[in-house]
Parts: sequence; structure tokens; C-alpha cells
Amino acid sequence: MAKRLKVLLSAYACEPGRGSEPEVGWRWATSLAKLHDVTVITRANNQPALERALGLLPGPRPRFLYFDLGPRWLKWKKRGLPVWIYYFLWQVSVRWRFGKILADYDLVHHLTFNSFRQPGYWWFCPRPVVLGPLGGGQICPWGMFSLMKGRRLAEFTRSLSVLASPVLPNLLLSFHAAARILVANGDTEKRILRCYRHKVLRLLETGIAVHPEPQPSEPRSTGEVRFMWLSRLDPIKAPELPVRAFGQALRTNPKLRLTMVGSGPLGDYVHRLAAELGIEAAVTWIPQVPHADVLPLLARHDAFMFTSLRDTSGNVLLEAMAAGLPAVTLRHQGAAEIATDATAVRVLPGTLEETVAGLAAGMLKLAEDPELRRRLGKAARERIATVYEWDKKAVQMSTIYAGLVRH
Repeated sequence: MAKRLKVLLSAYACEPGRGSEPEVGWRWATSLAKLHDVTVITRANNQPALERALGLLPGPRPRFLYFDLGPRWLKWKKRGLPVWIYYFLWQVSVRWRFGKILADYDLVHHLTFNSFRQPGYWWFCPRPVVLGPLGGGQICPWGMFSLMKGRRLAEFTRSLSVLASPVLPNLLLSFHAAARILVANGDTEKRILRCYRHKVLRLLETGIAVHPEPQPSEPRSTGEVRFMWLSRLDPIKAPELPVRAFGQALRTNPKLRLTMVGSGPLGDYVHRLAAELGIEAAVTWIPQVPHADVLPLLARHDAFMFTSLRDTSGNVLLEAMAAGLPAVTLRHQGAAEIATDATAVRVLPGTLEETVAGLAAGMLKLAEDPELRRRLGKAARERIATVYEWDKKAVQMSTIYAGLVRH
């Protein structure tokens, strides 16, 4: 059995039941605690939820050190201080506050936030430093910028900052000091200077809990084939793409049905778009649903659609694959890491017209071939079980640790 190491995790976002990065921080901490003695530095704001969850956790548990900036900073944060400013000050303060205890651990691991542009300030540590898995190196495909309604300038500015990031001094120091740099996708790897690429390993930042075996869906006498899309109705998630693609596919196969799950700033727009395309009778709209209701909802559908224009990974795509659903996805960024040609119909983003046509063709391909849907769905679930379950990811991370710490 491998030696249990003393690991110090920095996880600003770490809270069970919240989804997104807080859930990722919590899952890494609890999964790694089964293999190592884990101490987590996180926000004091997370303490009540963490303490409740720890009381229900069987087996070895992580230990938590809580820290927040002073009351004045917390007040400013509630009044609209940008999160990135608070996060920057929190990271600097954490290094100052806990610097004296670093030598008590075998290694230091920066986990969340996972933005590669702010990987903590763990320069000149007395122990090996692991960064990541880092993400955020992806940008919106230029051919899709027309979908960034209401935020084109902000997205363009962000894209330029990502492209310019390899020369930022704080990143150069962080990557120079790191013993290992984990990246969630190839886009983020490209943002790291070549002289540090020998330290890079590819590892998705998120994972999934074990799901029960999905029940076979009942055949429908109507012959309908039901596709599901689930995310926030936000420009980054591109809800316009599934609606437009479905409109094209429906003209060829009128037995297709689409369920759009989520809410957000583009809600009114995509509803109007469906009406303009004359497809509203074939589209079901469901507001945001609790996480516990996602799996039963997936089970009532035949295939899934994932169309994010900028995503480090894609938790909902993992959920759909775990439920045994084949998918129609964009072949880029995190989705290209998660899905393969054996689990999904993948469409390379191009112009808006090309991308919509590709997604529509993918929907028709799955709709017309039940055996293909079964085969892709089975492969999707097998891929989740072998690659993305949290305990398996913890073993992967433990192997990385062992390669850095010699006793």
C-alpha cells in the first residue's frame, strides 16, 4: 500500500451540494482523504455547510482550515466588489498567513479556483507544489461570436487576455515554481509556455459519483425520439444552437422532440426564436431543476445535446453519459476531452450556419438509428466508469503525488 502523505490543499471553492467548482473542491478533498492525510484551506464562509457534511461522511475525512479577509472586505464583496479582486487578495493573504506551516506537509496542491490565470501564489515553497487541474484557457470560437448577445465586448476582451496570458509575470513565477502543472484540456495547455510543458499532465478537473445502472427506456408507440439540452440560458452555453439545429432537423423528421432545461438571460430570446421557426409545439421548456431530479429527467430521453461555446469541461455531459445517453456535442475544449467518437456524434465548430447544419445532421443520424444510440450510450457509460468516477480520479492524483514525494 502506498504511503499516506500529508497533503495541503488550497481550495477557495469547496462546498458540498452547490455544484460547479464548490462541488469539485469538495469531491477532490473527500476522495483524496481516503488515500492521504488531507488538510484543506478554504473560505470561512464555507464552514457551516462543510461541518454539516463532514458529520455525515463515513471513513477518513479531510481537515479544514478556514480563512476569510476582514469584515470590511466581506462587506465590499457583498456590495459588488469583483470576485477576482477578492480572490486575488485571499490567495495572497493565505500564503502569508499559512506560510509557516508549509514545511509540515509533504506537498502543497492548489485546486480551486481552477483558472490558469490565477493559480495561487505558492512560489518558493519548501515542498513540491501541484497546480490544478487548471482550466480557462479556452476562448469562444471566432465564428460563433454572433451568439454572444449582450456580452460581445466582454468576451472579446477576455479572449485577448487569455491569448496574452503566457507572458504574465505571476504565471511565469507560478509555473516555474510548480513541480507539476495539471490541465483540464488542450486549450489550457496551449497557454503555458513551451519551456514549462514538460511539467504538464492532462487531467479533467471534475468527475462524477457512481450512478446506478440506467433502466432501459420504454419504446414509444408514437416513434418519437427525444433530445434533451440542459444548462443555463446564457450566451456562453449557446441555447440558440440546439433550437436552430432542432428546427432544421424537424423539417426532415417531424417525430423529433426537444426538451430545453434551464433558465437565464436568454430565456425570452430562445422562446421567441422557437416561435419564429414554428417549432414551439415540438419543444418542451423546463425551468432550472434540482440536481436530484436530473437523472430521472435524463432517463426519459433518448439523446443529449451539449453546445457550450466556452467550457473547461462539462459536468452535465458527464451526467448524461453516466445515464447511458448518446450525445450530439461540439468537438472542442472540455467536451472534446470527455466525449469520443465512440460515445457521441461530434461537430467541429465553424461558422454559425455550418455548426447548426452539423448539429442538425447529428440529431438526424441518432434519430434514424436506434442501434447506434444504444451502442454510443453503452460506450458512454463505460467511459464514465473507467475514467471519470471520483475514486478513480483520486487514485490518478495519488500516483502523481507519489512521483513527486520521495521517502
